Amino acid sequence: MSNLRDYYRMALKDNELQDAFDAVWRDWDNEQAAMVYAQVVSAYDLLNLTGVLGNRREITRLKERIEALEAGA
Repeated sequence: MSNLRDYYRMALKDNELQDAFDAVWRDWDNEQAAMVYAQVVSAYDLLNLTGVLGNRREITRLKERIEALEAGA
């Protein structure tokens, strides 16, 4: 888990993806023991993780748009 945070997150070029990683990391925090126990990280896992981060980034953008629309209404 620490390798993901230390190396994978730092390798992400997009600051919004790094922010998305931080948000996903908070979600993982409660289940960190199970994730460390599994210790299975493959190329497919990293592809999936990158997709999850992209989705989280889009969710954050949509939330911000909704909040802006609600504030303007």
